[in-house]
Amino acid sequence: MSGGLACICTGPKLERHKHWRVYQRRCNHSAFSGYRRTPSDYSSIRCMKCGRVWRTKAGYVYSLPDITDEEARRP
Repeated sequence: MSGGLACICTGPKLERHKHWRVYQRRCNHSAFSGYRRTPSDYSSIRCMKCGRVWRTKAGYVYSLPDITDEEARRP
């Protein structure tokens, strides 16, 4: 189960995973919580190639690296 528009890059799954970074790992920050960190089963993923961001609780999240500060500043 996921939410948002997932990666639209083409190619083998392992190649696409190389571009994916965890933006928020097993948490959420929303207006409902005053933008404080709230634990969640879901993580936010960002594709550094196509720029899409989505939330998922899939097992592949554990094999993905966290986004760096430099990567987070990219448009």
